[in-house]
Amino acid sequence: NKQQGIMVVADVLDIVGGKWRGQILAHLCDNPKRFNELKTVLSKITSSTLTKELRYLEDIKIIERKITQEAPIIVEYRLTAHGKFIKDLIKAIIAWGLKHRVFVLKKE
Repeated sequence: NKQQGIMVVADVLDIVGGKWRGQILAHLCDNPKRFNELKTVLSKITSSTLTKELRYLEDIKIIERKITQEAPIIVEYRLTAHGKFIKDLIKAIIAWGLKHRVFVLKKE
């Protein structure tokens, strides 16, 4: 039903929306990343905000935190099996965004 569809859109936009979550997910689509790698590519994000966003995405089972080395400890963030389904959405957002930019620039 339409109302349920609208609620689902709101849920999805809550996950990928905002300033950072979509960017974090886009960076994790291809390869796992360590915290400092994400911090570097998202140059303006604070450590506390990155931590908060990673925890949220982990809580909703989109990403997972994996210890890949014990000494010194190395932690990577990666998409879960469930989270990998978001790749198609991220690709669709990129494709639409590129078309939208061309359309808007033509209008100016």
